[in-house]
Amino acid sequence: MEILYAILFFLLGITLTSFFQLIGERLPEKISITGRSECDICKHNLRWIDIIPVLGYIINFGKCHFCDKKIEIKYLLMELSGGLLFAAAYLYSGFSLNLIVALIMLSVLIVETSSDIKFSTVIDSAWMIGLVFLVIIRIIQNNFLEYLLSGSILFVTLFAISLLGKAIYKKEALGGGDVKLYFFIGFLITIWNGLLSLFLASVLALIFAVIKKKRNIYIPLVPFISIAVVITYFYGDNIIDWYLNLFGM
Repeated sequence: MEILYAILFFLLGITLTSFFQLIGERLPEKISITGRSECDICKHNLRWIDIIPVLGYIINFGKCHFCDKKIEIKYLLMELSGGLLFAAAYLYSGFSLNLIVALIMLSVLIVETSSDIKFSTVIDSAWMIGLVFLVIIRIIQNNFLEYLLSGSILFVTLFAISLLGKAIYKKEALGGGDVKLYFFIGFLITIWNGLLSLFLASVLALIFAVIKKKRNIYIPLVPFISIAVVITYFYGDNIIDWYLNLFGM
């Protein structure tokens, strides 16, 4: 039954990820999320089969049925990643409140990643809605104050880094949306895991910048934050324990 449930969560994940990408790309432009999906290039309304997650991309060989232009592969990769992460969340947490926490995390981060990649913006309403549910869950779990402290410290830390970066480089070094997002993240993971995620996100962004070999370009940080937060949510304690063991601590 566990395998069957994992498959069902995978299907749920690819379906919701497709919808979350739509939210992330429509809300910043104040476009209704209930309107029909259309091709980004020719603007033709898509057929019902075209919008089936993963399958629609495969059936059309990665192209629009109407204009024959290539569909960005990021949509397929995001859907597959979302499906795998939803399944992993179930296998990691089982049917529990922690599963709901993991699904909230994935849902919000997918929306914010999509928005940041396309519009370089963080949708405040997305993480704020997620935060409401997290607060309720943390109160039920009787650890609200622990996560409130985590969220507050992470927010203040990022805000201080933002001010310092602006003072040194005379321009915004860290977006305000990224700073606010970390208050939400603080209700997902504890302080040390939060700081670890910030370090990992910075390393991933640096690697990306080196590979791009371009200077003075905007690098959307939310995708790297999302990857780092997911890693630390599932493996943060193990990574920290491994690091401390290196020094015999």
